[in-house]
Amino acid sequence: MGLAASQARLLTITARKSDCEYQSMAYSHQKIALARDMNIVSAEYQDALNQTKIIYDYYGTGDKSTLLSYGLLMSPSQLNNFTPSPVTDPSGRIVLDGGLAAAARAAGIPQEGLGCTPSSDIRNKFVQGLVDNGVISRATGNGVQSVQYNPNAGLGTAEMASTATEQITFADFMRDYLSKIELDLTDLTLDSSGSHLVFFDHATNKHYDEQYVINHPDIDWENPPDEVGMHGAGQVDPTKLKLSDLLTPSSEHNIALYGSTWDKDDELNTYGGRNCVIDKVGSCSFWTELVDSLAAYIPSTDQFAQAAIEYAKQQTLEKVVSLGTIPEELDASNAVYNKEAEHKSQGKVEDEARDLSSNYVGYVYLRNPGHRDYLYNDGYNINLTNMTKAFYTYFAAYMQGLATTNFKVTKEASTSNFVTDDFNASDFVFNIEVPADTSGDNMLIANFYDTLFNQIAVNGWVENNNVNDEEYMATMLRNGSMYLSAMSDDFYYYQANYASQNYIKEVTDEEGIAVAEAKYMREKAKINSKENILDMKMKNLDTEITALTTEYDTVKSVINNNIKTGFSRYKA
Repeated sequence: MGLAASQARLLTITARKSDCEYQSMAYSHQKIALARDMNIVSAEYQDALNQTKIIYDYYGTGDKSTLLSYGLLMSPSQLNNFTPSPVTDPSGRIVLDGGLAAAARAAGIPQEGLGCTPSSDIRNKFVQGLVDNGVISRATGNGVQSVQYNPNAGLGTAEMASTATEQITFADFMRDYLSKIELDLTDLTLDSSGSHLVFFDHATNKHYDEQYVINHPDIDWENPPDEVGMHGAGQVDPTKLKLSDLLTPSSEHNIALYGSTWDKDDELNTYGGRNCVIDKVGSCSFWTELVDSLAAYIPSTDQFAQAAIEYAKQQTLEKVVSLGTIPEELDASNAVYNKEAEHKSQGKVEDEARDLSSNYVGYVYLRNPGHRDYLYNDGYNINLTNMTKAFYTYFAAYMQGLATTNFKVTKEASTSNFVTDDFNASDFVFNIEVPADTSGDNMLIANFYDTLFNQIAVNGWVENNNVNDEEYMATMLRNGSMYLSAMSDDFYYYQANYASQNYIKEVTDEEGIAVAEAKYMREKAKINSKENILDMKMKNLDTEITALTTEYDTVKSVINNNIKTGFSRYKA
């Protein structure tokens, strides 16, 4: 081999040997990386051996398959026996996901809470918010809203509401409920010594006078003569008056009480002479029956509706009772019509009182002193139809909101906007108490959301959209960033660590360990396979490097001999 060829071969061997050594070093680094990966996999596997999971087992059956989740705690189901276990923050506020938080905002509940349970209207807004934000179906929402709100749910009682609410128009309310209430107004009539009060129906132009009944005991009341007046066929009998009769269109009935009183009548001392009519009308049981008739059907827990009843009662009685307490100093300033009618005979002042009783809302007072030296034939009237309509209108106006209502009561029926008017019959909806539908899970679901709503209203709330992630919530419960609030034996809710709840357990995650072991074995096999391949590649490189080293030494020896021979030749 020539010197030049030997030197070229030596360079090739050197380059290849360097490349092999570089590859061997790279493989060595890869083996180190694989060893590091194996350490990580081993550490993960060791951690997994201690792995636990939080399970939910409300009935204590020993079931370990149901992982604790936000939905299990905050949605009604058989799994939680329709009893919520609200997630809370360290301050005790209820942790709500996006849908529940939107419903709380829709109900107007501030994040700091209300500190008390609000009205059923706010509860129904909350339920409607759940529907609008897809938390519950519309059918479920309607079912919850139909059940009477229970402001005590989760606040010391296990009792569920036994009644439901039904929304009906005033026309239905009058037909189905008020038509069944029978009143006896004969105690309002007065006939003694020339002073008397009588009923008059402006729609039929008929009278009812108790004295007439007394003086004609032989009349066949099943087929009375026309002159009997309101006892005639098809007419209202105030001894058997239905409350709904006072609320019919004015073309059917427009019933007023009118008459006059005689100040010197000893039999009137009970009522106080000139203001006896006002005192008698204002103190009679009719107004109590009116209030009771409405209150009997209003849900007992609806505080707002109860306030509306009190408002209607107050406004109505202000138009009925006299403001003075001394007969000689009668204060008739609250009369809707207060006129001097001096020197009129009893009959004339009564006629004027009757004619004025058609349209006014409130009592009318005709002052008539001095007709004779010793007589005070004052005239009075009160339109019971208009006053009954006014009572229910005051109630409806309060329920709608006094600042925004379209109903109004003025001094005259013609300028009032009664809730009983046909034009407004469908504008206002009454919430009527009816027996609850106990079929299916209606009551249980309603009680669940009432309990949850009460906790939100009393304790406040905070929004967290991550709580539906089971791992996130478990981590937050473990590190004390969240707690659970559960009902105790006294039916109140108390906040506590999740581990203290008997229906929540943290157990060894055998399934998770099995999964981790399978992953460990799989990753270990992969690493071992890679190591074996690297070992084989490194062994081949070592063999090649050895061969190259031998060849390198041989070629180098040839080059040295060639150089030595050349120098020897020229030296000779």
